[in-house]
Amino acid sequence: MRNARRLRLVIGLVALYAGIVGVTAAAAGAPAGASGTVGNTAATFNSVRFADGNLIADVTATAAYTGTLTGTSTINGRLIVRADGSATFHDVEVFTGTVNGVAGTLTFSLNGSNDSALNSQATAAIIDSSGGLSGLHGVLHEVGTVVPPTGPVGTYTGQIG
Repeated sequence: MRNARRLRLVIGLVALYAGIVGVTAAAAGAPAGASGTVGNTAATFNSVRFADGNLIADVTATAAYTGTLTGTSTINGRLIVRADGSATFHDVEVFTGTVNGVAGTLTFSLNGSNDSALNSQATAAIIDSSGGLSGLHGVLHEVGTVVPPTGPVGTYTGQIG
């Protein structure tokens, strides 16, 4: 009788472990293509200063995603606008939503620029993930147009796994 309990306990632990590994593998599997739209929906300039002919602003913004990623983000970072109208930005973006229907949170390191015609490009690298997206890695490439006063609106493509 005692051996039967031990056997059931071992079988239960193995089943639990297999379930955990299966969930992790589903969220962090082989890299797959990702694509959709992304656009800032609001922006707040928390502080603005001028240095060496550049406008430097600490910015908080929100963005909405559709496609492979569906949800919203909060963005905090720095925008540097040069006298010619070109700009660079360095942000931390926290996305909450789903990736291919799996819910969770992703944190991106977002770096990009725009030219004086307001054409923008950015790279968003996943630096942290949680919930059902725990263990997910990847990089998104974003292209679009800056729409004052909220910021870039465009598309993203990339690999997530």
